[in-house]
Amino acid sequence: MIMKFYNRQRELELLDLLYESRPALLVLTGKRRVGKTELIKQFMKDRKSLYFFVDSNKSIEILMTEFNHLLKDGLGLPDYIQVDETETFLEFLTTYEEDVVVAIDEFQRFLKIHPSFITQLQKYWDLRSDNCRLFLIISGSSIGMIKKIFIEEGAPLFKRADNILTLKPFTIREVFEMLGDIGIKDMDEKLDLYLLFGGTVYYYRLFEKYQCTGFADALEKLIFNEFAPLGNEVREILIEEFGREHATYYEIISAIARGQCSLSEISDMSHVSANSLAPYFYELIDLLGIVEHRIPVTDVPKKSKRGRYFLKDNFFRFYGYFIYPMLSQYMAGNYTSLMKRVLQEWKSFAGWAFEDVCRELLVEELIAQYPKIGPWWDRRGNEIDVVGINYEENKLLLIEIKNMELSEDSARKILKSTADKAGYIKGSSEMEVIVGVAARRVQGRKRIKSDVFHVWELADLLEEKTVPDR
Repeated sequence: MIMKFYNRQRELELLDLLYESRPALLVLTGKRRVGKTELIKQFMKDRKSLYFFVDSNKSIEILMTEFNHLLKDGLGLPDYIQVDETETFLEFLTTYEEDVVVAIDEFQRFLKIHPSFITQLQKYWDLRSDNCRLFLIISGSSIGMIKKIFIEEGAPLFKRADNILTLKPFTIREVFEMLGDIGIKDMDEKLDLYLLFGGTVYYYRLFEKYQCTGFADALEKLIFNEFAPLGNEVREILIEEFGREHATYYEIISAIARGQCSLSEISDMSHVSANSLAPYFYELIDLLGIVEHRIPVTDVPKKSKRGRYFLKDNFFRFYGYFIYPMLSQYMAGNYTSLMKRVLQEWKSFAGWAFEDVCRELLVEELIAQYPKIGPWWDRRGNEIDVVGINYEENKLLLIEIKNMELSEDSARKILKSTADKAGYIKGSSEMEVIVGVAARRVQGRKRIKSDVFHVWELADLLEEKTVPDR
């Protein structure tokens, strides 16, 4: 059985709308493996369409010869028509008078292969025929490069796109639905798979293709064996994007994955001076979209000096923590010992990803009540997973997140210790303080809940059925 196409209805509706308004140009971006190509193929069903992939290992001459064959075969053109030059190719597309969808995937690679293709597209798009019936979809996974081509002022195709659609990873709810459909029913098993793969749909398609039965089986079949399809996933992505410099990016990612989140900590572990890290972070944040910069919720953006860097991508976090530091063992095929280590350390490692999941869900639920909400920390090492502030109602909410099942006694101790941290936050003495805890499960939660104590189980946040209160 092939995994069905999931939850991109709003995106498909936008594509339908633009298709009805031909000629139209859509830019589709988003990080690798997020499902851009699947969305394109789903939309192209039952429509006259052409799909072109820009292979960075091919010269422009070889690429255009390939595009020429695809174009002629797809549209049934006679042999005497040749469109194997960039300008004749673009001229043909922008003067074609029949309905057609054309997708050019990994378009940003033209910057490396043949930059003038981009300015040529600008010229021919601006001069397109009044009778042109083309719906052109430009797709790319290098988010920063797409910005340079289409979004930044002065970019060659600035304001040419009718819409720029950024495809986001699937939410945890959508991933749970997918996993349920392919036979994974246990909530903890679903959660561990999400903490491993995040919202990247490609990994779940591999999960189904390799007939994985759960978390441990996925580790063995997809990562820890000689023929594992994800064995070189991160390495290949970094090499393609950064070439010979990929090792430095590896070091930075691994440092963050191991909890070194400040500029000085990352500098010490990666052996890159703090003053030289900015270009690397630009690439990891804006180009690949796998790192984000956070500040404490009480700080002023652009003025805060307490910023930290975090990995947004669960699989990169996993790879940076478990694989890269032991890469020689991995390459030597010591899969059994490495997988044993993962299973032994998983609960403590996955706590960071679990915090991110719960924080995102809590923010979604509480932002209407607490307009200022997010993580908090200070220079002395004090941290609170979620702090919500409502200045109008003079309320302060403090939430601790735990990746475990809590006994009633443990939950009460956590609530008390979290309440004690209120004094670290400026102005808290004049505010009503409410304290909460979120965990996989919490025993006796109905007895704990009150006006000043809030309790969430993951199932509450996901609106999944849970067992009755203990």
